[in-house]
Amino acid sequence: MIKIKEFTFNPIQVNCYILYNDENKCIIVDPSCYFDNEYKLLEQFISDNNLTPVELIATHFHFDHLMGVTKISKKYNIKLSGHENYTLLFDKFNIKEQIQYFDFDMEIPNPPSKLLKEGDIVNIGSDILKVIHVPGHSPCSIALYCKVQNMLFSGDILFDGSIGRTDFYCGDYNLLVSGIKEKLLVLPENTMVYPGHGATTTIGTEIRNNPFL
Repeated sequence: MIKIKEFTFNPIQVNCYILYNDENKCIIVDPSCYFDNEYKLLEQFISDNNLTPVELIATHFHFDHLMGVTKISKKYNIKLSGHENYTLLFDKFNIKEQIQYFDFDMEIPNPPSKLLKEGDIVNIGSDILKVIHVPGHSPCSIALYCKVQNMLFSGDILFDGSIGRTDFYCGDYNLLVSGIKEKLLVLPENTMVYPGHGATTTIGTEIRNNPFL
C-alpha cells in the first residue's frame, strides 16, 4: 500500500510528495526543495523512515517543480523521470531562461534519464502508478494514478477549484480542458486528487464545483 508524505516547498509553494510503502521503497514526485531547511526536512523524513528512493519524477518541466532535482539526485544516486515531450520546454523555453526570468538562484537540472509516456507504469516496489498524459499547461504534463487506492497526483493539470495556467509557452487552454474531461473526470468520483499546488480535492468535487470544467 502506498503511503504519502506531502511537503510544500520553495517560494512558489510547490507540493512535493514522497510516495512510499512497507517495502521501504519510495519515489519523490516534483522534487522542489529550494531552501536548505527544505532539503533537511525531506532528507530527515527519508532517514527516519528508513526509505530507499528509487526514482525522481517531474509532473512537468517548469522550473519550480525542479528546484531540488540536482541535489536530491546526487544525494541518493537516482535519476529524473519525466514525459518524453520535455524537449519542447528544454529546447525552446528552456530551463535556464525560466530561472533567469523569475530571478531564482538554482542549479540547472540535467534532462530526464527515463522518458515516460501515456500508459506507462511507475513501480514503487510492488505498488504501481499509471502515467496519464494531459498537455495544455505544458506539453509534458503528466498525472500519476493509483487505481487500487483511488489516488491521483495531478501536478499542475488539475487543482482544487481550478486548472493549470495556459498562458505559458506551449500552453493550450482547450487542450487542457478536453484532456481533463476525457482522462481525469472519468475516474471514480471518490478519487483523491493531490495537486502540484494548493489543497487536496476529489474528482467528484471538481466535477460538481470547478468553474473551469
